[in-house]
Amino acid sequence: MAAEKKLKEYGIAFKGLKDGEHLFKYRLKDAFFELFEQPQVETGDLLATVTLLKSSRMLEFRFCIEGEVGTVCDRCLSDVNVPIDYEGTLYVNFGDEYAEPTEEIVIIPHEEHTFNIASYLYEFIVVSVPIRHIHPDNEDGTPGCDPEMLERLEEYMVHDDIPVSEEEDADDDEPVDPRWDELKKLINKNNK
Repeated sequence: MAAEKKLKEYGIAFKGLKDGEHLFKYRLKDAFFELFEQPQVETGDLLATVTLLKSSRMLEFRFCIEGEVGTVCDRCLSDVNVPIDYEGTLYVNFGDEYAEPTEEIVIIPHEEHTFNIASYLYEFIVVSVPIRHIHPDNEDGTPGCDPEMLERLEEYMVHDDIPVSEEEDADDDEPVDPRWDELKKLINKNNK
């Protein structure tokens, strides 16, 4: 019930507005993301500037969303803030019933007088999250990730570029197929 009341804050009553340009600003913080079930983004601090161009035939919403959201670092699994910078347009036309023929066009019934943009704001933020999110490097060029976690990861890393030493080969009791020796020569030659 409280979530529904909060969501109404993002409803734009366009029927009472004159034709022309109207500006709306929203500060989107953690409470905004809590309004959505199973959120893909749970924390953030963003400014959404929404410009409505109203005409008798349609509504045009221009969105500009800037700020950052919290997520988990892909490298060290600790929290990291990633920047969001989104600009896009949503066209709202009037028809007999609600429909979304494309991602940029929404049709609402003629009798509607309010258009709620909350779900669109959320969707635009989610699609703006970079595919890969990691801590930026420090000024000295070292990773900005949790150093303890990086050490632990290094312990479990498999390094393909470590050459097999001849001493390890000598310790094996099984005879080595001579064809492998020729392949090792080729590998060693390419690594030089």
